[in-house]
Amino acid sequence: MRGDNPPMDDDDYPTCARTYATLLIYPNAVDPAMVTERLGIEPSSWQRRGEVIPRTNRPPKVAELSGWFLTSKSQVESKDSRRHVAWLLDQIASKSAVIRSLQETGCTMAISCYWLSKDGHGGPTMPPSQMKTLGELNIELWFDIYGPYED
Repeated sequence: MRGDNPPMDDDDYPTCARTYATLLIYPNAVDPAMVTERLGIEPSSWQRRGEVIPRTNRPPKVAELSGWFLTSKSQVESKDSRRHVAWLLDQIASKSAVIRSLQETGCTMAISCYWLSKDGHGGPTMPPSQMKTLGELNIELWFDIYGPYED
């Protein structure tokens, strides 16, 4: 079981201005450091409930939830969301038992895809192979769609 890079011939996905995907793990009572230890993957970022989160160009805020996040944002150069999801799935492909174990302790997981439309039409697609893998891992996928993009 893996992210399978399906045939994607156009990394310059013509209807997309920008995209990336983020694996979101909300560990409930499990410390985010334990998620890192169990998965053996360093997150792109994480937060602990009650701790102050510094933010660029905005005031800091207090984390309402603990969270562990892995993003394709600076890892994948493509305007095709499928590539970004494939990269995330490839990172966790060999960790299905750990993922199930974390879910059994109350961790909730999802992949969020940011997708910015170039012209206000079209949209991301997801191949059955990736949907199947997500289902087997019990990981929800949702899209955060914006647009159209204007300079």
